[in-house]
Amino acid sequence: MPRPVRVTRKKLIARLDKVFSQWVRSKDADHRGYVQCFTCGVWKHWKTVDAGHFQSRAKFVTRRDEKNVKCQCKSCNGFRSGEQYLFARHLDRVYGEGTAMEVEQLSNTTKKWSTEELEALIDVYNRRLRKL
Repeated sequence: MPRPVRVTRKKLIARLDKVFSQWVRSKDADHRGYVQCFTCGVWKHWKTVDAGHFQSRAKFVTRRDEKNVKCQCKSCNGFRSGEQYLFARHLDRVYGEGTAMEVEQLSNTTKKWSTEELEALIDVYNRRLRKL
């Protein structure tokens, strides 16, 4: 009997990034599929916006933190480098004063996600997407 093919860690991360991005961009969509940019407030269809990060995607511990990742239009996320100052102000307004600092501090810690944890997160966000 052939052994099951093991998915590489890199592929699991890519799969998780994709499903998490879809969930972030679609979870707050209205009945027409439109979401509001977290930083500038413009309304766009969820398929045309980015999953913008307050703290860089390179900081793996907050890469998929739901407070760290919000819908952003292409202008804010790409052309204006994520509008980090406005992002921080809006985080504090929505979640309470000091939230941006907490997310920033968390982003400077380290965590290595196991294969099992990555697979579990993929399942969580796939289930959440199906519920939308």
